[in-house]
Amino acid sequence: MKVSVLASGSRGNSVLVRSGDKAILIDLGISARRLKERLDGAGESLRGLEGIFISHEHTDHISGLGNFHWEEPVPIFCSSGTGEELRGIGMNNLVMIKAGERVELNGFSVQGFRVPHDAKEPLGFIIESGGVRLVVATDLGSVNTLVRERLKSAQVLIIESNHDLKMLKEGAYPWELKQRIMSRYGHLSNSVCAGVLSEVCGSGLIEVVLGHLSENNNTPELAYRASREVLPSRIKIHLTSQRACGPVIKLE
Repeated sequence: MKVSVLASGSRGNSVLVRSGDKAILIDLGISARRLKERLDGAGESLRGLEGIFISHEHTDHISGLGNFHWEEPVPIFCSSGTGEELRGIGMNNLVMIKAGERVELNGFSVQGFRVPHDAKEPLGFIIESGGVRLVVATDLGSVNTLVRERLKSAQVLIIESNHDLKMLKEGAYPWELKQRIMSRYGHLSNSVCAGVLSEVCGSGLIEVVLGHLSENNNTPELAYRASREVLPSRIKIHLTSQRACGPVIKLE
């Protein structure tokens, strides 16, 4: 399995997962131009794209969906709640999936699970291929028992470490926006992310990707330090950037 984080954060989100000559996308919240740039940077293409899995309907996860004209229709998998919103903006080729339902797709097994976020029916995803398990959960304000169990199953985990609480509280955002971000349906802080990682880092976890880092209320150093303090040294930690692709992770 090859995992390429093409974009992560409020400027857009997209992850390409490849296994052999087949691939899937998790979210598509960047323009066609940026997608091509990021794919080139990762040494990738959309060759063999089997499907697009959408976590929820917020613009930074779907804005690129209308910018592509596929030679053949590519199915877009999402929850019913997300699908209602996508239909409203003219999206076709939608395949509705339920949380817990497993989708088998040419070498990929993908299962959605509910996450607490202020969207219609948001999902995280478990992706399995070639004996490797990736879990993606990048927009969630809290971690309940169900989510914690899903995260525990990961060998590679992409999880958000959105903000430093002190920076957010003392920053320039309106109070209403601060409350939304800090709520149980908002985004995970560095400290909460680190606490979750300390609980879910079983023997199978190999690599962690810290995603959705705020440019205004966080720094890569703060996010990294919080998680590094709680994770065993054997687990590699990667940071994402809103302005470049990466990381690219290859696992056999």
